[in-house]
Amino acid sequence: AHRLDMYVIVDIVMNHMDNEFYFEGHQYSQAEFRFHGTGSQREYQLMPRRAEAELFDTPAGKQPYMDFWSNNTWDPEAQYEGKVYGQW
Repeated sequence: AHRLDMYVIVDIVMNHMDNEFYFEGHQYSQAEFRFHGTGSQREYQLMPRRAEAELFDTPAGKQPYMDFWSNNTWDPEAQYEGKVYGQW
């Protein structure tokens, strides 16, 4: 890249937000991996750790951050073209 006069930008998403969220039923423990549900088990619901009075009003309802929000909506029509962990 440098030989071609290009810059290399590395964008890393850490995904460590357990100070703000947990998976239902696993507030104090690690949740086993599930990809769109496993067998008869559905995906985990993401739960905020803060009390509702401490959350911000957002278009997605009460959330820990006012400029970043999540929801538990699953789109059954969505396609993921990449590799899934464990598939080679």
